[in-house]
Amino acid sequence: MFKGFYMATSGMLTQSRVLNNISNNMSNVSTPGYKGDTLATATFEDMLIHRTGNKDKSVSTPLNTSSMIKTADELVTNYSDGMLEFTERPLDVAVQGKGFFQIQTAEGDTLYTRNGSFNVDNEGYLCLQHIGRVLGTDGPIQLGTDKINIQEDGSITQSDTGETLGKLNLMDFADYAQLQKTGEGMFRNTDAANQTAAGGSVTQGAIERSNVVAMDEMLSMMTSQRAFQSAGQIAKIYDELMGRAIELASLS
Repeated sequence: MFKGFYMATSGMLTQSRVLNNISNNMSNVSTPGYKGDTLATATFEDMLIHRTGNKDKSVSTPLNTSSMIKTADELVTNYSDGMLEFTERPLDVAVQGKGFFQIQTAEGDTLYTRNGSFNVDNEGYLCLQHIGRVLGTDGPIQLGTDKINIQEDGSITQSDTGETLGKLNLMDFADYAQLQKTGEGMFRNTDAANQTAAGGSVTQGAIERSNVVAMDEMLSMMTSQRAFQSAGQIAKIYDELMGRAIELASLS
């Protein structure tokens, strides 16, 4: 009886975490360049079930193996490209193919993102709002204007004079498992040796949309909610059975 209780309650906890992850994906469905996550679940290591006598417990007979509980295993990020949304805004840039923009935060950290919805800050630097300044091949890129042209290789020129203003420095990684999400579609690389040259190109006047598909997330949410409700009903039944068993035991 207690085994079923464990299975039901662990199922409720796991589905609760799955629903939290789906909610996070849904809240970022409009975040440019956001990469959706899937929470993988697993069972604990199987346990060997034995049968023993009612009074003499010294001899046991193995019956079968079974897992007692189900739990969240790992968060898997989907790095597939999102669709391009053309905005015709000169400061919007999308990566096509492999590569991430590099953003330098106010604390000096370097973060990576596919979000190319850039702006120009008060000092004329190309920036990603609330995150930091965009890094080029020679450090932060100072434009001083939003009248710019950006070539496929990331070269930036002043649209009126043709003056070279900088070049976006895309970066890619040999092992995406070394990337750590920090929120708002940003990643931190945990191993400097993991960095490689990016093979992608950029498109001006467009942003990469989130690769989260709202309809798929809605279906996953409905499935997870039903699994949560079913586990809750089973746990309630087990609770009632345990209560009756205690009542019968008190009468004997």
